[in-house]
Amino acid sequence: MKKTITILLSSIIALNGCAGRAADPVAQIQSHDSRLSCKDLALEININNTAISGLMGERKRKGNNNAVAVGVGAIIFFPALFFMDLKGADKAEALAYQRRNKGLLERYKAKSCMPALRESKPAE
Repeated sequence: MKKTITILLSSIIALNGCAGRAADPVAQIQSHDSRLSCKDLALEININNTAISGLMGERKRKGNNNAVAVGVGAIIFFPALFFMDLKGADKAEALAYQRRNKGLLERYKAKSCMPALRESKPAE
């Protein structure tokens, strides 16, 4: 009995490590930032906004997948619960992009660049 419980707990711990991916947030300040032109700053901000949108879409899809895994796991197949993504890497990365954009936007405004850009919506 003890051996079965030990194997079961070991399996749960091992499979839990597979539940999602680790966050890889972008650095808020990068070494080349001081050399960016107004055009480069605007391009970087737009690229980051696109990445934020993609990450928030990923977050929504994972939320739906997690809901399905809970339903299936609770009713039919317990191991389905191991496929839930609980790490929240997408949210951490989106917040990192937003912090980076805030710094880039401040640099953009400090250089008196035109046209005026707005800060993106916060990641939820």
